[in-house]
Amino acid sequence: MLNAIIGIVVIIAIIYISIVVYQKHLLKLADKMQNEVTNFKNLKLDEDFTKVKELGLIGDSLEKINETYTSFENITKDDLPKLVSLLDEIKTSSNGINFLKTRDLSDEAETKIEEIATGLDHIQSVLDETAKLEKEHKEAVSDLEKRYKQLRKILLTKNSEFGPALDALEGHLSEIEKTFDDFSSLTAKGDHTNAEKILVDLNQATIDLETVVKEIPALYQANHTKFNNQINEINDTYQQMRGEGYAFDNDDFTVTLTELRQSVNDNLTSIRNLDVKFVKDSDDEIESRINDLYDKMEAQLKARTFVEKNIQQTGKFIEHAYYQNKSLDEELEQLSHNYSLEHGEIDTTKQLGVKINKIGKEHEADLNDINNGHAVYTEIATNIKDFKTELTTIEKKQMALNDSISEFSDEEKEAHQDLSDLSTELHAIERKIENLNLPGIADDYSDYFGIVADEIKHLDSTMNKVKISMDDVKKQLEQIKSDRNTLQEKTDDLIDQSILAEQVMQYANRYVGNVPEIDTALNKAKDLFDHKFKYGDSLSTMANAIDKVEPGAYKRIEDRYYANKAKNLKK
Repeated sequence: MLNAIIGIVVIIAIIYISIVVYQKHLLKLADKMQNEVTNFKNLKLDEDFTKVKELGLIGDSLEKINETYTSFENITKDDLPKLVSLLDEIKTSSNGINFLKTRDLSDEAETKIEEIATGLDHIQSVLDETAKLEKEHKEAVSDLEKRYKQLRKILLTKNSEFGPALDALEGHLSEIEKTFDDFSSLTAKGDHTNAEKILVDLNQATIDLETVVKEIPALYQANHTKFNNQINEINDTYQQMRGEGYAFDNDDFTVTLTELRQSVNDNLTSIRNLDVKFVKDSDDEIESRINDLYDKMEAQLKARTFVEKNIQQTGKFIEHAYYQNKSLDEELEQLSHNYSLEHGEIDTTKQLGVKINKIGKEHEADLNDINNGHAVYTEIATNIKDFKTELTTIEKKQMALNDSISEFSDEEKEAHQDLSDLSTELHAIERKIENLNLPGIADDYSDYFGIVADEIKHLDSTMNKVKISMDDVKKQLEQIKSDRNTLQEKTDDLIDQSILAEQVMQYANRYVGNVPEIDTALNKAKDLFDHKFKYGDSLSTMANAIDKVEPGAYKRIEDRYYANKAKNLKK
C-alpha cells in the first residue's frame, strides 16, 4: 500500500515538473516573439512610404502604392496590437496551471507573426520595386534620349551612306521618339507601372534600329557600288575576251549578268524597306555568283597561256607518233614475209595508228577553234594534257614493239648457233661412246639418243623454212637443251658404270678359282656386260661380291677412278 502511494506521488511530481518546464518554454517563446514585434516596429516602413509619396506617383503606380499602404495600416493598427495582446496573455497564463490554454495562445501568436512577416515582406518589395522603377526609368529616359540624338546625328551627317533606306530610317526613328515621349511623360508623372510596360518594347525597338543603322551602310555600299562595279567589270572583260577569241563552255555570262543586275535592284528595294536579312542572304548569293564568273574568266586566261606554250609541241608529238607508227607498220610488213608474227604485233600497230589518228583529228579541231575565235581554252588545255598522257603510252608500246621485232634477226642467228652447238655436242657424245669399244648399247639409251637426234633434225628443218616461227624455235630449243642435259647424264652414267665394271672384274680375277662366290658373280657380271649391255647391273653384281670377300675394296676402286677422272678433266 505504501509503495502504491509513493508511486502516485512520484507520477504527480513528474507531471508537475513537466508542466513547469513546458510553461517556461512557452514563456521563452513569447519573449522571442516579443522581439519579433520589436523588429517589425523598427522597420520604419512609414518613412519609406513618405519618400515614395514624394515621387508624385499617379495612375496604376499610385493605386498600387495606396493599396500597399492600406495593407501597412491594417498591420500596424490592427494586427500588431492584437499580437501584442496575445503575447501579454501568454505571459499571464504561463504562471497558472492551464498550460493547454497557454499552448493554444502561443500557436495563435506564431501564426499571426508569420502573417505579419509575409505582409511586411510584400510591402517592402512593392516599395523597393517602385523606387527601383523610378530610378531605372529616369536613367532610361537619359540613356534613350542620348541614343536617339546619336541616331539622328548619324542619319543627318551620313545620309548618303544609307541610300534609299534614309526615309524609312528617319520614319522609324520618329515613331520611336513618339513612343519615347509617351514613356518620358509617364515617367515624369510617376506612372512607373505603365511606363515599364512601354519600356521593354521601346528598348527593343531602339536596339533594332541601331542594328539596322549600323548594317545598312555596308549593304548599300555593296549593292550600289561594289556589285555594280564588279558586274560592269565582268561584262567589259567578257566582251573583250570574246573579241580576242575566247569562248566559254555553257556560256551563261549574259543571262547571269542580267540576273545579277536584277538581284542588285531587288536588294536596293529591300534596303529601302529595311529588309536586312533578305539583303544579307541575297548578297551572299550575288557574291558567290560573281566570284564564279571571275573564276571562269581567270581559268580561260590561264588555260590560254598554257595552250600557247604547249600547242606546237603537242603537234610535233602527234606527228612523231604518226611517223613512228608508220615506220613500225612498214617494218612489220617486211618481217611478216620471213617470220610468223604471233603476238598480235600487226594488230597492235594498227590500233595504235587508230588512236594516233583520233588524237590528230581532235588536235586539228582545237586548232580550228583557236583560228576561228571559238576556243574554249580550258577544254583545249585538258586535251593537251590528255594527249600527252596517251601519246606517252603509245610511244612506250611502239618502243616495246620495235625492240621485240628488232631482236628477230639476232634471235634467229642465236638459234642457228645453238642448233650447231647441239649437233656438235651430240656427235661428241656419240664419239665418246664409240671410243669405249663396248660390246653393245642398251635399247633405252639408244632410244633416248635417237630422240635427241630427231629433235635436232626437226629444228634444223623448222629453221630452213621460208617463214620462221621464232616462238616455235625457242620452244624446240628449250626442249632439246633439256633432253640434251638428260642424255649427257645418261652418257656419263654409261661411261662410269662400264669402266668401273671392267676395273672391278679385273680386280676380282685374283680370287678366281679360290672363291666360288667370286666365280659365280664374275660369270653373271660378264653375261650382263657382254650380252645384255646392262653395265650398271654388271657393276652392282661385282661390287657386292668383292665387298663380301674384301670389305672396302670397291670403295677404293671407285675413289681412285673418280680421282683420275677429275685430273683428266683439268688437263
